[in-house]
Amino acid sequence: MYVPLWILIPAALLLVVLLARALTGGNRREMVDGQRAAGFAPDSAHMAVLAQPDVQQAIAERRFIEAIKLVRERTGLGLKESKQLVERQLPR
Repeated sequence: MYVPLWILIPAALLLVVLLARALTGGNRREMVDGQRAAGFAPDSAHMAVLAQPDVQQAIAERRFIEAIKLVRERTGLGLKESKQLVERQLPR
């Protein structure tokens, strides 16, 4: 079976790139696990966003998804951290 060289070479390069990514992916996973282990401590700027009237109203009306979206947009935090902030404001 004849395979043209112009198809074979890019396919081999793609395979090398995918293997390299697979081998270096472990470092990225370790970094994320380390960040999770460190925990999340909100600062005063994050807490100030929770004091804003529209965020407080969304939490009071139990519109948690909207509140999390607002916190994410205004703080630049990730989904998990924003959710934790909003959950801290929930009445127990």
